[in-house]
Amino acid sequence: MPDSDELDDILNEIKSFKNGEPDRTKEEPKFAINDAPAENEAEPEGEIHFDEEPKKKNADATTDDFLSFDRFESKKPAESVQPDFDNLDFGEDKNMPDNKKSNKKPIIIVAVVLAVIIAIVVAVLLINKGGDAEETTTAPVQTTQQETTAAPQVAMENPLTGSEDFNADAVGKRPVACVVENAAAARPQWGISDEKNPPDIILEGEVEGGETRMLWFYADYTAVPSQIGPTRSARPPYIKFSELFDAIFLHWGQSQTKKGTAYIGANTVFRVDNVDHINQMTYSGKVQLFGRDSSRGVSTEHTGVIYGDKIEAAIEGEGFRTEANEASYTKFSFAKDMKYDTECTALGLTFSSRTRTRDWTYNADDGMYHSTDYGTDVARENLLILFDTTEYIAKANYKNSGSAEIYCNYNLAGGKGMIACNGTMTDITWSVENGVLVLKDTNGNVANLSTGTTWIGYASSNNGGSVSDNTTK
Repeated sequence: MPDSDELDDILNEIKSFKNGEPDRTKEEPKFAINDAPAENEAEPEGEIHFDEEPKKKNADATTDDFLSFDRFESKKPAESVQPDFDNLDFGEDKNMPDNKKSNKKPIIIVAVVLAVIIAIVVAVLLINKGGDAEETTTAPVQTTQQETTAAPQVAMENPLTGSEDFNADAVGKRPVACVVENAAAARPQWGISDEKNPPDIILEGEVEGGETRMLWFYADYTAVPSQIGPTRSARPPYIKFSELFDAIFLHWGQSQTKKGTAYIGANTVFRVDNVDHINQMTYSGKVQLFGRDSSRGVSTEHTGVIYGDKIEAAIEGEGFRTEANEASYTKFSFAKDMKYDTECTALGLTFSSRTRTRDWTYNADDGMYHSTDYGTDVARENLLILFDTTEYIAKANYKNSGSAEIYCNYNLAGGKGMIACNGTMTDITWSVENGVLVLKDTNGNVANLSTGTTWIGYASSNNGGSVSDNTTK
């Protein structure tokens, strides 16, 4: 808005007219410009008045609105006409003496000019006043580019080991569980100590005849070594355990239910529990998933192998669900370099009174437990011992031999156990809750494993299972 100094400057300019300053003590005549249109010129709609102050109609009025004094439209744009002040007709008396006319004409011209200037000043003042009342704001520039929220980072963590170098394509996928035997003729097992992709979890427990059998878990079935085994037949406790990890089960043969006995075989468990599995004995897929390796010169039952690089195609060919059911997938809790208060540098597990003992020794140089019982050096970051109630069930006239086969059954009833990692150990309790395995320390909190691979010793709590170690409590 112009301040008082600016107004004074304008008035001083008006007073600077020589010999034409109007006498403001006399009543000045009211006048209007004769705005009759010229020939062939469109008649403007409305009049221009100099004796009315322009009114602002709304806050959005523009400078052009004020300078028109009384906003109007015409059917075609009016041409800008400069008034001829020398020939203006102000309605003077035609009979007025010439000397009077000549004296009054400059005064009238000055009056007109003054009126125009005053009108312009008033319009400018109103415009600036309106600007003070409502500041002009610049609308933010609209862009078509939308702000994008960074997608949450997918955890590249192996769910079975806690390691962070997991294959991104395997995230959220189901693991596989492969049956591998542990008879003396089967050792060393192909793939058990593979330098690049050893099993994430090795479960070992009793089957029959005082022998143990293993179940190897791989979180990424595309990373299974080219050959693992020897693979053998399925047993109900191993199938049940694999269900705790929503695993696809791979095996060569299975135990059978026999009428007239109390034994429920693997064939029945597969069917009743609706477990996705591939059995070499009935597999008719288009890929060679199974084969034999007779290079060791042992009997045929110890030569069956699984070709790891064929697993993905075999699963696809069977049409199995590959996305993991997270609610049925046991996820252990891991902590890097986890240590407990009790020392444990050596551990031996006897699965039952019928089995041998599996011995492990801790190596502080690599922070792992080692065993040579498999005919080669097998190393694991964690040893997880689970004691479960077991029962022995006889299957009479096994294979028409006239004698019975005694199977060891695990009840998945939960119980006591222990974790050994980084040369230390702690007692735990374990249970199956909502279809997953739960590990808790003696205070009832979730028990941690150390990041890395795990060996699970599945032992009997009521048939002679025991742990021997050098721990001091």
